[in-house]
Amino acid sequence: MNAACFRLRARVVATALLIALSAALSAALSAGCSGGHPHTAGTASASTASGDAGTVRELSFRSGPDTLPATLLSPDHAGGEVPGALIISGSGPTDRDGNDRQLPHLDTNRNFARALRGDGVASLRYDKLGSGAAGLGAHRDPSSVDFDLFAQEALDAYRTLARQPGIDPHRLIVVGHSEGGLFALWLADHLKGTPETPRMLVLAAPLGRRYLDVAAHQLTDQYHQAQAAGQLPAKDAAARIADLHRLIATLRATGKPPAHLADPALARVLNPLNTAFLVQADRLDPAKLARRLGPSLPVLVLRGTKDVQVDAGDIDHLMQGLAADRAAQRADIPDADHMFKVVTGTPNPPVDYANAGRPFAPQVAARLAAFLAPLLR
Repeated sequence: MNAACFRLRARVVATALLIALSAALSAALSAGCSGGHPHTAGTASASTASGDAGTVRELSFRSGPDTLPATLLSPDHAGGEVPGALIISGSGPTDRDGNDRQLPHLDTNRNFARALRGDGVASLRYDKLGSGAAGLGAHRDPSSVDFDLFAQEALDAYRTLARQPGIDPHRLIVVGHSEGGLFALWLADHLKGTPETPRMLVLAAPLGRRYLDVAAHQLTDQYHQAQAAGQLPAKDAAARIADLHRLIATLRATGKPPAHLADPALARVLNPLNTAFLVQADRLDPAKLARRLGPSLPVLVLRGTKDVQVDAGDIDHLMQGLAADRAAQRADIPDADHMFKVVTGTPNPPVDYANAGRPFAPQVAARLAAFLAPLLR
């Protein structure tokens, strides 16, 4: 891996530390990686095969100077055009299947694709920059990989899906997992009032509040847990929490972190390679984006009851933004974690995520089927 690729990977891992992998901060405490200008995204088929109880086609599409690999999973024997769903990954170096090198068997996106296929819906999932086979693409400078670039990737992937043979371009859905939910909301808002407007949104364990607010909540909990476990003196915990609030206020006011931070883990995370992305993403309040969707866009918000990364209060806040949308609905999936896999007993993400044998929560497919039914009539 060259130096530029390493820096980009470090950046997306750092983003995951702030928002997704709260366990990583526990380890750090105990131990002391649009807009854009419009352009056309081209596609090129690589291979077609049967698999996942459907037809799998590997393809690629252009987004700016980059070529991104993708997988299209379609129902077998569809007998005409079918609805299509774009699946957008969560934070960090999460590939098209919902995995990364450290956790190669989570399969979050793949599981959603299989559930959609069972309902007669095709899906496109892709490797964003910094994940899977996409690598660094044409970007020698990792700091150029920002929120706008990821948003443009999602838009180009959506348009690629609409052009695929067998896909009904008038029945498109966007499915966003975790951070991908923010991009799904952005995409729906960006396309609102155009012929490309998605027919439905599925927000799976989405960010319910502004990016840095979610980070503050998660990190504050980690400091309290470290204090309770005897890993951090009460005085240091209080100082780091105060420092965290100062950090967020400074980032929002200036776009840059303070010169000095009490927590060395935060100082390592908030480097110039990821600060710009965090500041850009934090400008978007998911609830405000949701409020702009209008009164009749079908939106399904999913959350596992054992998700320790997106809590019920986050989803409550998001649902307030959807209050005027009479077609919005929420489904809490029993015993499911952030990846919508079943957790027995008390959730423990470092242990749970490493367990490759846990099943995808069966209630997800049932809720998807009921939600999608009007689109399939």
